[in-house]
Amino acid sequence: MFHVIGCITQQHDLRFVVLAGVLCLFASFTAMTMITRARDSQGRMRIFWIVAAGTVAGSGIWGTHFVAMLAYRAGIPVGYDMNLTLLSILIAAAVSSGGFALTLSRVGPAIGGAIIGMAISAMHYEGMEAVRVPADAIWSLSYVVASVIIGVVLSALAMHIALRWRGVRASVTGAGIFTLAICGMHFTAMAAVVYRPDPLIAMPNAVLDPGSLAIAVAAVAILIVALGLIGAMLDNHLANRASSEATRLRAHITELEETKLALEATSARLSSALEAAAAASQVKSQFLATMSHELRTPLNAVIGFSEILKMESFGPLGSDRYREYVKDIANSGAHLLSLINDILDLSRLDAAQAALEEDDLDFAKLISETVRMVRGQAEAAGVELSEHIQSNLPHVRGDRRRIRQVLINLLSNAIKFTPAKGSVRVSATSDGGEIAVAVTDTGIGIASEDIPKAFERFGQVDGRLSRRYEGMGLGLPLAKQLMELHGGRLELASAPTVGTRVTIIFPAERIVEIRQVA
Repeated sequence: MFHVIGCITQQHDLRFVVLAGVLCLFASFTAMTMITRARDSQGRMRIFWIVAAGTVAGSGIWGTHFVAMLAYRAGIPVGYDMNLTLLSILIAAAVSSGGFALTLSRVGPAIGGAIIGMAISAMHYEGMEAVRVPADAIWSLSYVVASVIIGVVLSALAMHIALRWRGVRASVTGAGIFTLAICGMHFTAMAAVVYRPDPLIAMPNAVLDPGSLAIAVAAVAILIVALGLIGAMLDNHLANRASSEATRLRAHITELEETKLALEATSARLSSALEAAAAASQVKSQFLATMSHELRTPLNAVIGFSEILKMESFGPLGSDRYREYVKDIANSGAHLLSLINDILDLSRLDAAQAALEEDDLDFAKLISETVRMVRGQAEAAGVELSEHIQSNLPHVRGDRRRIRQVLINLLSNAIKFTPAKGSVRVSATSDGGEIAVAVTDTGIGIASEDIPKAFERFGQVDGRLSRRYEGMGLGLPLAKQLMELHGGRLELASAPTVGTRVTIIFPAERIVEIRQVA
């Protein structure tokens, strides 16, 4: 130990010794950073980082050796063989890369580190072989063996710490021990040699000058190591950024999964609510159907008996007031029966139990018959009722009773909401594709914002208890559903004080015949 310290202090320029140590520490830290990146990478990136770490470590070993050689004061002229000098850096880089690869394999960091220690020794003694001096080299075998042991043991320890530990502490500690391995091996090996001048040994002409070599070695080593450190720092920055982005994405994914679970739970609750609503609607429809049936039976009796009383089939009633009362009873019963029938029809439509009894219908004749049915209502209200049916109007395929029900509802509404001396007009046209029947009146009309309410069940545009026009608000909704059951549609256009136009349209597939003009 004292011999090695004496060799350093007495035979070396300490300024170059410090420079060699700084260069070695710089290279060691960079190599440790790169090998930890290789540990955390896979595939080609791992190979890249292994080669990069081996190159940086080999350059650092080579630079440390030759800077320390420049610090050596042999007292005689010193030169360096060019080829052997270049071969030494190749040995350092190649063997170091192989050692780093072994540290990440099943062999483990201890064996890999020992191989790197051998790379340090091989590089050193190959570099010593490149020295050209007019002297004989006398070697101490014990110091040679000690130098190799120092390099191998400390390198193995450095690799074990760098790869088994985590974080910056691992890189710093591993780099410090690796620096001791390189420097300890070099200076122990330098203490193993003594040069005895021999004037008979001539210096070759083609050798590197120590000053030029110092500048070249320092520049190349610093450049390579600096580039390696920059690359390692950049990669570490990108890795941290990728890690933070991955953390953010994981948090986002977790949030999305929680949202998904919440949506699934909400969807399940909504499905349950919809099933419950559907069940309640079914129960409601069944209830209405049952109640409608139960109410229609006594109503038919009320209407029938009131008709018998009105005709005085079993003798006079005895008073005109009784006749008026019987008429009111019959009219009220008929009105109530009509409402019950509408409710029953809507219930059947809701329950999808309304089947069409389809037939080939002479549509023009059906419209005319329906107009005749409501003409008495129009005359009683003082409303002019007219019809305008296109000649050669096609036949349609549909349910006669349902279509007549739609037309009666529309005509009754138009007459009801048209003041005396107003008019209601029925028109039917066909363009060869669809058939349209329009009921147009000059009645009170509906504001545009109230039109949706007219299509609501039990919807009343005038919702006051004292409203002028009676009705349950079932006519338009029922007509609309019956048209949709036929695959058609119902459209309404209206304006206050101007009137209303309701159009029912049958699709082309409902046309079954087009009559030819004679």
